[in-house]
Amino acid sequence: MLRESNLLHTKFVPMKLIIVVSGSLLALNAFAAGSEAIIRQRAKELSNQNNVRQGVPPPAQPPPQASQTAPPPVALTPMAKLQIDVAAIKLNSPATPAQKQQLARDLMVLAQGPKKPSSGAVNKLAEDMSAALSQKALSEGTRSRLVQDLNGALNPGNLLPTQMQDIVSDVQAVFQTAGVSRKDAVVIADDVKAIGGELQKSAK
Repeated sequence: MLRESNLLHTKFVPMKLIIVVSGSLLALNAFAAGSEAIIRQRAKELSNQNNVRQGVPPPAQPPPQASQTAPPPVALTPMAKLQIDVAAIKLNSPATPAQKQQLARDLMVLAQGPKKPSSGAVNKLAEDMSAALSQKALSEGTRSRLVQDLNGALNPGNLLPTQMQDIVSDVQAVFQTAGVSRKDAVVIADDVKAIGGELQKSAK
């Protein structure tokens, strides 16, 4: 009887080992898949930052809207005004409430479609951008690139979701290239994504 019990025990031990090994392999596969996704995401972010550094044109922009009458020569375009106000935020000096409000107004004016973004979303973007700009300065080229990206997000028109995501990724790359932490750059990019998504949804 004892011998039979030992035989049964030895038969079931390999099955237990197989189950344990299989479970370990599944866990390792899941971990590897997660790591691979993170590596791909970081590689894409580095590629976007390299595009900013090398001056590769930003993602597709909506075609300019034809105006009925030519603006006066002295008038600044909404994009030029935003770029000037972005440059007005000085390094190592917190943005004033007036500067934040001006950025929010500029962003609202930049949205030239029939629908305007919500004031809450625009104020959050202005707040987060102001905080980043007071920590790290953008060069003239990257300021121009940022404004082009913001113009695309605020005037999405018939942009495809992939094109909007390219714009959002480029905004993140602009700030990370300037030295802003990835965490803060992602927050700003998410603000832009929220506004773009809001406008695309309302356009349907």
